[in-house]
Amino acid sequence: MFNVTRPEEIPQDLGNGKQYNKPEVVKALKKMFFGKCYLCERGNVEDPEIEHFLAQANGGGRVLWENLFYSCSRCNSIKSNKYNDLLDCTDDNIDVSAAIKLVMTVTPNDDVIVEAAIANPNAQVINTVKLLNECYNNQNTGLRGVSRESLIEQIYEYLIVFIQTRGLLKNPSTSEEREKEALGVLEKMMRPKHPFSAFWRWQYLGDSFLVDEYPELLNLLTD
Repeated sequence: MFNVTRPEEIPQDLGNGKQYNKPEVVKALKKMFFGKCYLCERGNVEDPEIEHFLAQANGGGRVLWENLFYSCSRCNSIKSNKYNDLLDCTDDNIDVSAAIKLVMTVTPNDDVIVEAAIANPNAQVINTVKLLNECYNNQNTGLRGVSRESLIEQIYEYLIVFIQTRGLLKNPSTSEEREKEALGVLEKMMRPKHPFSAFWRWQYLGDSFLVDEYPELLNLLTD
């Protein structure tokens, strides 16, 4: 997951008590979440849906601005009204990417690793770990198997980019210019705007070479 800042200004259509999926509302949410699903972090979502953080069936406000999130249809379907009391990525007091560790495994068919990254995790962290595990790994129906395959392929492609970029930094023959370009790639991947940014933050933290040789990238984790 990744943190975002929710604009205080409520979209006019929503303020007028209209439907939450009006164009102005959708546009505002898309911009706010960088066009990414707030759960799986897929970018350029082709099947966006407006997700109610607290499900309507559980009392969540249907047109309450603070309750509207941007998601893909897969994650919205999996979350449904079954998961509540989750980490809120719009809460500035919570670093959601630091609370949950995400690791893409070596082979695409293996489950993505999703686990609490803090000692004595509270209920919100535990519940969010369970949900994200479902979002990344659930394939209990034929359609979810297909959507999971598409999701994992996207993560895997970016993982290859990260590894190849790391290889340039590791190679003593890499020119200073290319080294600078490679650092720029990793920096961009670790920022919240990038698809699956939480993965690349943990990929960096788990790499002693990158942490030791390029500690300046640590600053991205506290921005």
